[in-house]
Amino acid sequence: MTLRFISTFSLVSLLAACSTDGDGDDTLGSTSDASTGSASESATATATATATATATATATATEGTDESTTDATDTAEDTSTAGETDPSDTTSADDSTSTGGGEVVEVRNTPEVCKAGEVVAPILPDEAGHLAATTLTPPSYPFEVTQVAYDLLGTDAPGACDSTLAHRVELYVIEGAAPPADPADAVSSLTIDVDADEAAVEERIVTLDLEAPIVLAEGQVLVVAVEMVGNDELSASACVRACRDTGGIAELDWWSNAAAVPYAWADMVGDFGFISNFNHRMTGHTP
Repeated sequence: MTLRFISTFSLVSLLAACSTDGDGDDTLGSTSDASTGSASESATATATATATATATATATATEGTDESTTDATDTAEDTSTAGETDPSDTTSADDSTSTGGGEVVEVRNTPEVCKAGEVVAPILPDEAGHLAATTLTPPSYPFEVTQVAYDLLGTDAPGACDSTLAHRVELYVIEGAAPPADPADAVSSLTIDVDADEAAVEERIVTLDLEAPIVLAEGQVLVVAVEMVGNDELSASACVRACRDTGGIAELDWWSNAAAVPYAWADMVGDFGFISNFNHRMTGHTP
């Protein structure tokens, strides 16, 4: 990933377009011009590619996680002593494990292997602390969520990305698609404080094991919202990975347009015209 873009709205994040080669390395993408104006003042940006996929999350079986772990305080299990998980330590549907219930599956809105990646980041300093959120729908109900994960980009990405920063993650159980302006209005909510990881300079795959499973009842979905925190000088920020392989599916990804409640959620695809979806995901099983 070697270039950054600015969306057609001042309140949407910077992004870097890239494609992935056979070795998994990021290669150069195209450029885009910047313009100003908020979502309420500007016409909706038109995506350059139309999403033809449905908004059904892809559920793939996994043995737990294929990512390295990070520390979480108070509300998430501290995984710092476990060390890094071997990225090859994954299973197929036939080899999946069970944790007291049905088959363990990973739920995501992007392919497990992305051919065209994208980096999404806040416009500094104005968007420091805004949330980048994804709505995840389980393959069946009831569904117990035991783990959430997302990818942060650092020095491997273009521009000012810092994957080492401490930040928070907000989880909401909702009925519908868009996150609530106030988490208190969700069916339930949980905030996880994630510690800094000074060693994760190039990139950081964050995996958080939940102390208690989040149970999704019929019609409910989980929103995973990651704080796009800036450093002390606001010269760099957290950057999340997205994937263009989907073409951009609306009503899945959201930008909070605020660092604190009340949030003013906007659809990354429907409102801002992005042609990618965030790589946030959850793992769980049917009880």
